[in-house]
Amino acid sequence: MFKILSGIFILSGITGVISLLLAIFNFIKLDRIKGIKMLKFTGISIIILCLSALGANEFLPESYKVSQEESPNEKHEEKPVAKVESTKDATWQGKVKEVASFNSTPSKKFDTIEAYAKKYPATKAEIKEFEDYIVAEYKNKKYLADVQNNEYMLGNIFKAYVVNRYYGEEETPINDFVFGFYQNSNYTFKGLESINSNAIKYNERQMDKALTAIEN
Repeated sequence: MFKILSGIFILSGITGVISLLLAIFNFIKLDRIKGIKMLKFTGISIIILCLSALGANEFLPESYKVSQEESPNEKHEEKPVAKVESTKDATWQGKVKEVASFNSTPSKKFDTIEAYAKKYPATKAEIKEFEDYIVAEYKNKKYLADVQNNEYMLGNIFKAYVVNRYYGEEETPINDFVFGFYQNSNYTFKGLESINSNAIKYNERQMDKALTAIEN
């Protein structure tokens, strides 16, 4: 069937072209009647041409159709869009755990977590949560009990830095207290001071004064 329709398609195409040429020729000779007849034949040929083309397409071999379409294997795969991880996408707890697991010195871990804390978009609720936590850890004497615990110490440093950054240069009891907490955590974690050094004890005396002001 496909071959028959293809033959009709070719024949009607040739007939249409001849009819059109004859129509033009008759119009040139000023034989309008014959020219119009030839145009009618041309129109009929075009209609047959279109119908045979549509019919041939229905009987077109499947292998040919597939070759004309884009093969599934050749389709352009959409490249996955790289997800840009914002500071909000990852939890600070996850970041602290990640940095704590690094095979690097305490100083480098400290620098990494501080750089993260500088950009962390803390909410007011988190600031209050961090403040309450810092006060509680100091009062129960736990905050310097295990300075070798990377995850715990980095978490404390992160929280203290975020709170201090929130208050900036504002001189308030809570800001002074948290700054002392931050310094002592920083120095002991990096091994710059022992937990019983004069510098650490001095900071704790200042923290005690600030704590009294906070609670009164």
